[in-house]
Amino acid sequence: MAERRTPNPKAGGSSPSWPANFYFTKVGFMAIKDTSLNKENFWDRVVRFLKEVKIEAKKITWAPKKQVLMSTLMVVVFSLFIGAYLGILDIIYNFVISILVR
Repeated sequence: MAERRTPNPKAGGSSPSWPANFYFTKVGFMAIKDTSLNKENFWDRVVRFLKEVKIEAKKITWAPKKQVLMSTLMVVVFSLFIGAYLGILDIIYNFVISILVR
């Protein structure tokens, strides 16, 4: 019988003879069945979720105020420019079509 080797012989790990069993729970797929999640009531999960959100929100790096204001100003100016451009084209096309229809 031939020896089976991994494509990368330096890689560690195991080669199980069967795939892991996955269980679908209320919070997603889990490789092992965790019965402690079933014991948590709804409000405990809500509180845990909000605590995790607070922890993740502390990791956010916000842009400096000056950069936000300049970006907002650029969007407003560009929107006004495009609006004026399309408005002028609309007036020109209405004028040309009114001449052609007469």
